[in-house]
Amino acid sequence: MQFQINSEIFNVNISPLSDDQFTVTIGEQTHIIRTESLADGGWLLQMNGQQIIAYSAAQGSERYVFVNGENFTLTVPDARSTRRKTAAGAGDLTTQMPGQVVSVLVAAGESVTRGQTLVILEAMKMEIRVAAPSDGVVKRLLVTKGQVVERGQLLLEFES
Repeated sequence: MQFQINSEIFNVNISPLSDDQFTVTIGEQTHIIRTESLADGGWLLQMNGQQIIAYSAAQGSERYVFVNGENFTLTVPDARSTRRKTAAGAGDLTTQMPGQVVSVLVAAGESVTRGQTLVILEAMKMEIRVAAPSDGVVKRLLVTKGQVVERGQLLLEFES
């Protein structure tokens, strides 16, 4: 299976070894991962002697993953839809999980670069940085510092 993160495409293969253990191959790298579900909906992953806590959510064909303080949006790549999204030049950024707005780092009308942090949220004592998906302009802000947001809530309108 292939997944796309920003403009990079990764080949991913996951094979179960037992009830809680998997072989995960990403590109040329293979890892044995032991999993344990957590009471708060997350996962404790043990890989290469490290423990990692991960959270995931799905919306349509997108998968949202929060690992080690970083958010990743995974999609199944489709050259035609990728071109269409880029050509349209518009995008709305939404929350991936409920939380509170800690900081709004941009203003409406501001030009931003791909990867630049626009909003910082706090959810389950974790800091979640919402970044610009591409170079563009913040069209409209829809949240303020201190505001509580729900999963899927629109944070800002973005145009690339």
